[in-house]
Order: sequence, then structure tokens, then C-alpha cells
Amino acid sequence: MFPADLERDLRQQARSAGIDHFVVGVAVFRERKLLVVRRVANDWQGGMYELPGGGVESGESFADCVARELFEETGLRVRRIVDVVGGFDYATRTKSRVRKYSFVVEVEPGEVSLEPDEHDEFRWIDAETLAGLPMAPDMRETVRTLVAARSGQ
Repeated sequence: MFPADLERDLRQQARSAGIDHFVVGVAVFRERKLLVVRRVANDWQGGMYELPGGGVESGESFADCVARELFEETGLRVRRIVDVVGGFDYATRTKSRVRKYSFVVEVEPGEVSLEPDEHDEFRWIDAETLAGLPMAPDMRETVRTLVAARSGQ
């Protein structure tokens, strides 16, 4: 589903920068619009929109994490990973540095069904609707890059 040598290279690049914690974001497009989800108000970065995704567990491949997180958060099933978008680094309350990679995927047919403990709303957005959504700056840049690349096709 995702080339093992590419995953090895991505992990090695991060480790050489002192990073060994990973998070994935999952980019799903329908009719040139990108799926984003809103974090519940009482959670970290509550009310902010983001790509579905989450932490890579110990021993878990990026591809397995992408499939697991997308299904847990949206009910959608990954058909295949199409691309990976370069990562960005950030710190959390529990980990000093984390690298987030975003994966563009194709999904099986189905409707979005949110996990209500994590996300309370989803939207299909384009460049125009992105501007009005609350979003962390690094996430906004990733989403802007994804949307721009898709609209240029």
C-alpha cells in the first residue's frame, strides 16, 4: 500500500532531526474538495479544523495508521495511498517533538460518520471555503498546499 523504503527514509530523516514520534494526517478528496473535521470544543485545539488522523502506535506502519485513523475518525476505508505530503514538526504536552506527515488517499465508497468524542463536524472544502475556517497555522499551510495541488489538476 505504501512503499517500505519510502517509510524507512521518512523515519530516518525525522530521527536525524531528533524526532521519533509520528502523527499522520489523511487527505480525502471528493469532487476536488478536501475533507476536514472539527475538534470538539473541550479537546486540545478545540473548535479547530484539521485533517483526520492521529498518532502512529509503536510498531505500526504509516499505512496501517492511515487506514486505522481514517476509519476510527470518519468511518471511511482507505483503498490506497496516492501520495505523501512533506511533514511539519510540533511539540505536544507529552512529547517534545512530533513529525506529522499527511497522506493523500483514495477511499472506498461510503459516507462520513464522525467519532463524536473527537470531532463534531466535517466539511468538504476548497480554497475559497478554507479562508473562513479556524485552523492551526501549520495545518492551514498543509491544507492550502493540498487544495492548491488538487485544484491545479
